Amino acid sequence: FTAEGGELGRILALDKRAVADGQFWRLWSVTLVHADPLHLLFNMYALYLAGPIVERWYGWFLFLLFYLACAAAGSVASYVFGGDGVAVGASGAIFGLFGVLLAAGRLHHPVDRSSRALVSQIGFLIMINLVFGFASGGNIDNAAHVGGLVAGLWLGAIVPPTRVATLSSM
Repeated sequence: FTAEGGELGRILALDKRAVADGQFWRLWSVTLVHADPLHLLFNMYALYLAGPIVERWYGWFLFLLFYLACAAAGSVASYVFGGDGVAVGASGAIFGLFGVLLAAGRLHHPVDRSSRALVSQIGFLIMINLVFGFASGGNIDNAAHVGGLVAGLWLGAIVPPTRVATLSSM
């Protein structure tokens, strides 16, 4: 859905006043709403890059838990530190998945040749996106990005990959 989608977009978006009034489900439903088709396309592409690797390393159930935890962390960061407007997008969750890959790749060293190319560049991708977000003049909710990233880094550090061999497990 896009924010231009009307009433449904308004119901699902991260509206701070609505969350303060107890609509906590908006911490997750925000991932279903995007500002425009290009925003949706970028998030879909990022999920296409990171999602299969996280799922390969951890399985579908932990992938889902990680995604939801990072989405909530990004939304809470947006709620606490973000601007006054309504927030939309899945970027917090996706930055969280990038964080999982970065931390797990650096700390647990999964032996997964097919993922090595992307994981070796993940830090650079994160940095470029954060710089772009800060340079946007407030049009991009970097609080959600940083919140999701911190949650993902923490999850990737404390939970070693379970579906692929790691150097420590060999």
